[in-house]
Amino acid sequence: MARMAKESIDHFFDNYVHIETRTLYLGDGADGVDAEVARRAIQGFHLLVAADKEKPIIVYINSFGGCMFNGMAIYDVMKNCPCHVTAYVHGAAMSMGSVILQAADHRVIYSHGTIMVHDGSWKVEDTFQSFHNWAEFTKKSQQQMYRIYAERSGRPASFWKKKCAADLILTAQEAKELGLVDEILN
Repeated sequence: MARMAKESIDHFFDNYVHIETRTLYLGDGADGVDAEVARRAIQGFHLLVAADKEKPIIVYINSFGGCMFNGMAIYDVMKNCPCHVTAYVHGAAMSMGSVILQAADHRVIYSHGTIMVHDGSWKVEDTFQSFHNWAEFTKKSQQQMYRIYAERSGRPASFWKKKCAADLILTAQEAKELGLVDEILN
């Protein structure tokens, strides 16, 4: 195995990105996909694109989900990245993690990986009007999520609306059959 310079190792642990191999590691923070995870991922993408706009990027995902706002920030950056992005799921891509996975140009899952899709949930403790506003926003967010799954899977958004009504936990093979991943690594 090749030896890495100390500066490279320090940089990796600071940003969860390895510039030489153009690899970004996307896991969960204390609260899943939170603001810190999003900051690191977005910073990592910008760092890799700045280093070379032509070479592909590899993203390893092991995520149980998290905040929709932070997850969609990562999704948007990955989706609009000028480099070809291949994402590998090792462990799990659940909830927001499964949405982020859909932004990759090529989606790969290890044979024992797990995908979970669902409508998500919100905690709202406020006035009735605030609750109503969050409910309306949730409907819009869910429609957006159904469109993302539909776009990548080739199945209609109405299919995903039904599937996401409760937690749908999928093996690697089931995720491939539904079009959520492109390839399974054995």
